[in-house]
Amino acid sequence: MSRRRKARSSRKNRQASGENAQQQLINILRQPNQHPMAVVDSAAVHLAKTSRRHRLGLPRDAKSLLCRKCWSAHSLPGRVRVRVHAGQAVMTCLVCHSIRRVGGGPKHHRTQPENGGDINE
Repeated sequence: MSRRRKARSSRKNRQASGENAQQQLINILRQPNQHPMAVVDSAAVHLAKTSRRHRLGLPRDAKSLLCRKCWSAHSLPGRVRVRVHAGQAVMTCLVCHSIRRVGGGPKHHRTQPENGGDINE
């Protein structure tokens, strides 16, 4: 096996193992009642570190499971406050008090034409 092919396969194996570890940690965060609190907190920190180490982004459904600032698990009760304000979810971490806004929010800049035609008319 040539050196270039070996390097390419080891890179793919490393990325696959990173994705596998990421999925296992996400499964722990999705089911916090089945694990001790220390394990869930550790999984949140390790998820952030593993994702950065392997240059992987968090999946869309897993982004709300941890705080970006303090890496605490948001899946535990009493760790996050979620409010809906004008169509936008406002998530406040109760550990570090950082605020994260998710969603589009109000669309005041979009005006509907009165005749139902094109906006540029």
